[in-house]
Amino acid sequence: MLIKENLVDQAKRGIIAYIFKENLSKGSKLPSIEQLAVLFTVGRSTVREAIRSLVQLHILEALQGKGTFVAVDPASLGKDIARLSSVTEMAQDSGIELSNLRVQRKSIVADAPLAQKLAVEAGTPLVLLQRTRGLDGEPIVYLEDILPEKVVAGFSEDDWNGSLFRALERNGTAIAFSHAKIIPYYSDVQFMSRVGLKKQACFLLLEHLHYDHRDRVIAFSNDYYHGEYFHFEVLRKRL
Repeated sequence: MLIKENLVDQAKRGIIAYIFKENLSKGSKLPSIEQLAVLFTVGRSTVREAIRSLVQLHILEALQGKGTFVAVDPASLGKDIARLSSVTEMAQDSGIELSNLRVQRKSIVADAPLAQKLAVEAGTPLVLLQRTRGLDGEPIVYLEDILPEKVVAGFSEDDWNGSLFRALERNGTAIAFSHAKIIPYYSDVQFMSRVGLKKQACFLLLEHLHYDHRDRVIAFSNDYYHGEYFHFEVLRKRL
């Protein structure tokens, strides 16, 4: 059973979506409380509470007598897809602190398709890491990473909960580049349950193969980015 979203959460999501839709930058002024209330079809007190919550998260800044302003750089959330960054790094670049809502890992073995992707023998021990990261309790990123067990043998508990790229570097393996495929994805009931979504949403799925400096495959990843919070840009050249 899905839990109905309360009005304050709805307004918070609406404000964040508005920031992205209107391509606002750090320091941009939001419409007035009255205008936002009309835009989201909620009461002014609901908008005030939503703004208060986003101020506490350092996403907005409220200046008495002047209005409400964007306190982070939302454009950096996935703006340049050519730059290989972890979700943690993208969020930190924009001044947003994402929290781990769910972190699970389990041991699996490579079947034929995974063995081919990771360039290992079938039956090789692997680790499947599944993470849901969110903003104020709202899931906005779901990550699935599959790595050979030997690559993560020295991982600590903190390594599993933070940036995977940085954890690999601390343990002697640096990701140099990746090949990524971008796929539109609309969440189904099973995905919603796994991620903790309250309602269906569109995601951008980035299917990665990560390589080190010796061109060795280190990880196969499926990264699901909530379409209301992330966008990606790439420089295209006519050769």
